[in-house]
Amino acid sequence: MKCTIDLPDTLAQQLEQYLQDHPDQNLERLIQEALEEKLAGKNLSKLLTLAGIVNESPKNASNQAEDSPNIINPC
Repeated sequence: MKCTIDLPDTLAQQLEQYLQDHPDQNLERLIQEALEEKLAGKNLSKLLTLAGIVNESPKNASNQAEDSPNIINPC
């Protein structure tokens, strides 16, 4: 599919600079990657792994949360 797009001048300048800074990249591939990422939806699994989400916690963990407003942090 071929199409024509109109970019604001500032975005076009950023695009030109990006392509100059990344000579291994071309406009077609950059647009494909951006569209694939945008259209794929959000995959939160990597974010959850990074955040260290745990599958199990002590039964009273919610009552002893470190960020509880009732706990005074001496640091």
